[in-house]
Amino acid sequence: MLEPSTLPHGTTPEGASSERDASRKVREMFTRIAPRYDLLNHLLSAQMDRVWRNRTARELTSILDRSDAIAMDLCCGTGDLSFALQQRAKARIVGADFSHTMLVRARKKGMEADGTARVEFFEADALCLPFANQAFDLVATAFGFRNLANYGAHTEAGRDPRYPRILRASPRGAW
Repeated sequence: MLEPSTLPHGTTPEGASSERDASRKVREMFTRIAPRYDLLNHLLSAQMDRVWRNRTARELTSILDRSDAIAMDLCCGTGDLSFALQQRAKARIVGADFSHTMLVRARKKGMEADGTARVEFFEADALCLPFANQAFDLVATAFGFRNLANYGAHTEAGRDPRYPRILRASPRGAW
């Protein structure tokens, strides 16, 4: 088993000189690819991305079935995992991403015919979320964790690093 000190700190795009610079480069990349993101995801995964998201939602049914639960799709991008969770949910579903362009696409995809939104989306950086500690019963991310500039920044000191600080006491995370 690797010691924590030998684990990678976070993603480091070519030319990034700091954590802040790495985050900026990742955000810029997703801003550029947002119009083609869904198509690329489906093509590069041979449509398996859909299967993975549906399987994830099915595995999380015990929480999604609760009408008092709040579930977060962290690094939600264009919202596909948010929508997969929402299809099975009595729970409130929230998506957060730091790419404005990706969220514009998510909001557009998530509008019902009557103009109401199926999922609430927030523009927020996963490394400094504007949500209270233990605000969510579930936090899931499809592909976003690999793009964080600091893999451990979402945790609090003394807490298991696999679980963000925004999870309630009996958390369920899906990475």
